Amino acid sequence: MKNYIVLIFMFSILFSQEESIIYWNSLATDVTVGVPIAEDETLVGGRIQIEVSFDGGKSFNQMGEPFQIDEGDVDDLKQVSVDAEIFEKMAGFSEGGKAQFKATVWDRAGNSINGSVSDSILTIDEVLPTLVDLKVISSNVNKSLVMPDDSITFQLNTSEPIKKPEFIINGEYNDNAIGVGKSWMLVYHANDTDDGQINFEINYSDLAGNPAASVSVATDSSVITMDGTLPELTEINLYTNNTYDKSLAVKGDSVFLRFISSEYIKELNVIINNTDGKLLREENLKFEFYHVFTESDSQGVIPIKLDYKDKAGNIGETIDETSDGSQVELDMQPPLEFKVQTVGSLQGESSRKAKQTKNKKIKSKSGGTSDFGLLAIIVLSVLSLSVLLVWISWFMIFNKAGQAGWKALIPLFNILVFTKIAGKPIWWIAIYIFLPLGHIISALDVSKLFGKKIIFAVGLILLPPIFFPLLAFGKAQYIKPKS
Repeated sequence: MKNYIVLIFMFSILFSQEESIIYWNSLATDVTVGVPIAEDETLVGGRIQIEVSFDGGKSFNQMGEPFQIDEGDVDDLKQVSVDAEIFEKMAGFSEGGKAQFKATVWDRAGNSINGSVSDSILTIDEVLPTLVDLKVISSNVNKSLVMPDDSITFQLNTSEPIKKPEFIINGEYNDNAIGVGKSWMLVYHANDTDDGQINFEINYSDLAGNPAASVSVATDSSVITMDGTLPELTEINLYTNNTYDKSLAVKGDSVFLRFISSEYIKELNVIINNTDGKLLREENLKFEFYHVFTESDSQGVIPIKLDYKDKAGNIGETIDETSDGSQVELDMQPPLEFKVQTVGSLQGESSRKAKQTKNKKIKSKSGGTSDFGLLAIIVLSVLSLSVLLVWISWFMIFNKAGQAGWKALIPLFNILVFTKIAGKPIWWIAIYIFLPLGHIISALDVSKLFGKKIIFAVGLILLPPIFFPLLAFGKAQYIKPKS
């Protein structure tokens, strides 16, 4: 009986242009060998022993225990699996090694036959591929942005040849990568992408099927953002510095164009009355341009035109009118020439003089009463102001003397408190109440309490609205009288 051994290894298989390579990788759990069993009932209850060689078939070692042949295996291909732990402990197993297999078959009586060495060779590769470089490049002039019709190029370089990588961009799978070996590239068109950062994930494995760590950041950590929103200009207003009418202008006047942008503007072209407008100010997306009218300007309602792009290059809608309906008309045509037609003089008493005469008569009748009333108002106002100043001053003086200021504002009670401040007996209240003697004595006492001389006391007596505020709001400090 002649048996032929066919080895089938159930793990990653890569078909290259030249040959089929079978790998043992970091994910493999078993070596699976397919052994054809002849149509021979004496093989039922027999055994199969798998042997492996790492030296090109020069020597073979038994791999694990023999496997029993069952009735169902006769005239079929029996799959024999050897655990990875057994295989990886075989003498000669090493990274980059090549394993060849053969099998020995025994029938139930113990007769055996050695099969031929399999043509298939198992290459050992358990090293995971790593990222060498990932460049993410935008076709936009601004390399950090893309807009519709732009593209993003992913350039992937790895430590060893890999299978076709898988790209997941903004949550969508993309299998259009092209390349060979260690270098792969994908061109992603951003037409239907939502605004915001472009997120991606790249998954790949080497030819042996060893998976690499997912990649979601470019080597230089650069980020690309989608900007598909067109810029807008709002609050567009036109006015002039004309003294008489902000909607009109004459030669030498300036017209101003103000507006607000929805985002940063990269290219902005402002035309006012067919002339390039000059930038006056720009702050927080607020712009103001101006133009000074000269003889070369065309008269009439002046036209405007605004063309602009954002940082990504999105072109905004051309503006040729204001948002509030404002417009400016240039008028450099003076009024028509004319000449004064008539000149004359009015004879007799004019109505103006008659009116003045009548007013004088009325004033002569009521002048005396009006003058007296005005004088009374002035006198009362001065007295009221003087009293108010003195009261406020006493408020501050009481505070300086260590008493609550409000006590100075209560009649009679304030005299009682002042007697205490001055260090006088209680019966001195009668002296302080007696006018004008009380005013003179209290002024002398106040001046003494704050270290002032007799001249200042005379000022307090004669000009209290002036000297009491000087004492209250000045630097003078209260000197407590000796007991």
